Amino acid sequence: MLTPLELDIMKAIWHRPPTTVREVQGAIRPGRQLAYTTVMTIMDRLFHKGFLTRVLRSRTHYYSAAVDYTEVRDEAVERLIKSFFGSKEKLKEFLEDAGSNFVPSSIAESASQSSFDETLL
Repeated sequence: MLTPLELDIMKAIWHRPPTTVREVQGAIRPGRQLAYTTVMTIMDRLFHKGFLTRVLRSRTHYYSAAVDYTEVRDEAVERLIKSFFGSKEKLKEFLEDAGSNFVPSSIAESASQSSFDETLL
């Protein structure tokens, strides 16, 4: 899972590969005022995590995405669905009910079964 900053950097790289740290810094500058070294550090971490590839040309690294945008997007959506709904079927139920008072059954069951320690209240 990518952090919001990592995702911004990846979007810049997906948009125009291969690219340099300076080019990525310029691409994300309107929304984020980041130092060159900050962008370089995050890109190096993304490289070591396997999200980026890099090639050294004339003392400059050129970065490209090692994973597709759709792969990262699909993983993020799956995590969101699993975290809040448990399954796609429960998400569908939520959407069909317009989300009015929907509480996943696992949460409703655990809330009714648990007893709160009121000693600190």
